[in-house]
Amino acid sequence: MILISTTTRILLRSTTIIATMTSVCVSYNTSIQEPNYAPSHVTAPTLHPGKLDIVLQKNTNHQPVCFSSGDDININICRDDMMRTPLTQSTSQEEHHLIWWVLCLLSCAYYMYNHRYRRGEEEKEEIISSSPPSATTTACDNKCPIREKARREGLVLYDDNWYNVAKFASYHPGGKEVLSQYLGCDITFVFKVMHRDSSKIMKHRRPVRAATKEEIEALTSRRDDICNDMLQEYKESSSSEEETGVEFDVKAFEEDTNELYQQFLKDGYFKPTTFWLIQKTALVLLLLSLSICSMRIMEGRESSFSYILPGIFLGLFWHQSGFLMHDAEHHNLIGSELVNDILGWIFGTIFLGVNGAWWREEHREHHALLNTYDKEGFKDPQVRYISSCGLCIRRTTHLLTILQIYHHDVNQMREDVWIQNKKLISFYGDEAIHFLANFQHILFIPIIFVAGRVGIVIDSTVTERKFRPWTILGNVLHILLHYCILSQTSHPLQVYIIASFQQAILSLQLLGNHYTKPWNPVHEATEANYFLWQVLCTQDFKCPTWLRWYYGGLNFHYSHHLFPTLPREYFHLTTPRIKVS
Repeated sequence: MILISTTTRILLRSTTIIATMTSVCVSYNTSIQEPNYAPSHVTAPTLHPGKLDIVLQKNTNHQPVCFSSGDDININICRDDMMRTPLTQSTSQEEHHLIWWVLCLLSCAYYMYNHRYRRGEEEKEEIISSSPPSATTTACDNKCPIREKARREGLVLYDDNWYNVAKFASYHPGGKEVLSQYLGCDITFVFKVMHRDSSKIMKHRRPVRAATKEEIEALTSRRDDICNDMLQEYKESSSSEEETGVEFDVKAFEEDTNELYQQFLKDGYFKPTTFWLIQKTALVLLLLSLSICSMRIMEGRESSFSYILPGIFLGLFWHQSGFLMHDAEHHNLIGSELVNDILGWIFGTIFLGVNGAWWREEHREHHALLNTYDKEGFKDPQVRYISSCGLCIRRTTHLLTILQIYHHDVNQMREDVWIQNKKLISFYGDEAIHFLANFQHILFIPIIFVAGRVGIVIDSTVTERKFRPWTILGNVLHILLHYCILSQTSHPLQVYIIASFQQAILSLQLLGNHYTKPWNPVHEATEANYFLWQVLCTQDFKCPTWLRWYYGGLNFHYSHHLFPTLPREYFHLTTPRIKVS
C-alpha cells in the first residue's frame, strides 16, 4: 500500500505539470490574432531522480526550453523565433480534455486510498482496542467451573441427568463438532427440537448420574446471565430506541416456548404429508417442462426471449429443487430417513447440482451453531460458504468487511468476502480485504449474481467431508441431464447464465435471514437458552400470500430455526402462534 501511495503521488504531480503546460500552450495560441498553432515537436517527458523535464524544441535552431519540477515551477516561454505548425481546434480540445480526465481519475484513486481506506483502518483499530461493555466482559472471561468440569469428562445434561457422550461424539450423525461444542451444557431443549424422536433415542442410553441441585442452579444462573447479556447487546445494536420498561424473564420465556413445542406436537405439525410432497414435486417437474418447451417454441427466433424465458424457467426449476433438497436433508419430507436421503440426492445432487449430503452436514451444524465463533475462527459452517443455495464463493474471492462500521445501520454468516459484525474484524488481516470493504455496498449484489451458482456447485463437491461414490454418480447424472436440456436451444450459454441469475435471488433471500443479526462466542451461545438465541439471530421476511411458493415458505424463518424438524408446509400456521407467544 505504501508503494501504491507513492506511485499515485508521482503520477498526480506528473499529470499536474502536463496539464499546466497544456493550459499555457492553449493560452499562448489564443492570445495572438492568428490561426491555432502548436509547437512543431514535443519530446516525451524525461523523468530523472528528483527532476521532471519537459522539452519544447523549435524547428529553427532546436534550442530546448526546459521546465523542472520542484517546490515552485517557473514557466518562461520565449515567443521569439518559435515556429508553429497549424493544429486544429478540435484536436487541441480533445487532448486538453483527455489530460484532465486522467487527472480526475487519479485524484479519485488517491482520495479512495488516502481517505476511505485510512479512515476505515482507524475505526477498526479503535473498535478492536476498545474494551467491551462490562456485562459482555464478564460473560466472556468467567467460564462456569461446573460446565468446564463436565466438558473435560465428556458429559452433557439432559432432563437433569448427566450422560457420557465422549466415545459417541465421532459417530454423531449431526457431526462431531456439534456435540463437542455442547459438552458440559444442558442440551434438553436443543436435543428435542433437533431430533424427531428424542425420547426414543434417549431411552437406549443410560445416564452416568443425576445432576445435583447445586449443578443445576449454577448452570441456570449462568444461562440467565448470558441471555441478559445477549438481550442487552441486541438492544444496543438495534435501530429502535423504544424501551418497554419490562424486564425480560428468561425462565418464563423458556416455559412458554416449551409449551408451544408440546402444542405443535399434539396438533400433528411435525408429521409431513405425502400430498404436499406430490404437489411440490409436480411443480418442479412443471417448471422443467416449461423450460424445455419454451426452448423448442422459441428456437430459431431472433428475439432475446428465445433464451431469457427458458433461462427463467430453468432457474425456477433449480430454485424449487433447492427447497426440496433442504427439506429432505432435514428429514422433513417423509417418515423414513433413508427415503429422505435419496430424495435429497435427487433434488439436490442431480437436479440442482449441489451435493445433498454436503448440504446435510453443513446445514445441521448451521442450526446448532448459528452465528458463533471462538478464538480459532468461525463455528457456523455456512459462514464459510455464504448462505444456502447460491453464494458459496470462499475459494474465489476475498473482499469486504462490515456494514456496521462504515455505515452504522446494520450489524448469517461470514464469508471470505465480508465480515458482518465488529467482533469478527480480528480474523481478517489482509489489507486488500480491508480496502475493498469500503465498497461492499456496491460489490455485494454483483458478487452474489455473478459467482453464486458456480461457487456453491464447486464447493459442495470439493469440500465434501468423506468420499461417497453416489455423489460422483449424481454429478454425472446432473451433467447429462443439463446437456439434454440445453441441447434443445441454440443459446445454451445464455440460458444457463439467466438461470444462474434467477437462482441468485434465493441466495439474497436466505442471506437476509441472518446477515444483519448478532454474533456470539460459541461457549456462550451453547450455554444460553436455545430459543432466545435463535430468535435474536434470525428474522422473517414479509411476503404476499400468493408469492409464498416462490420463497419456499422460508420467509417464515423463525418457525424453521426454532423447530428445525417442523415441515415447511406448516410454517404459515405456526409463525403467528410463535409471534403471539
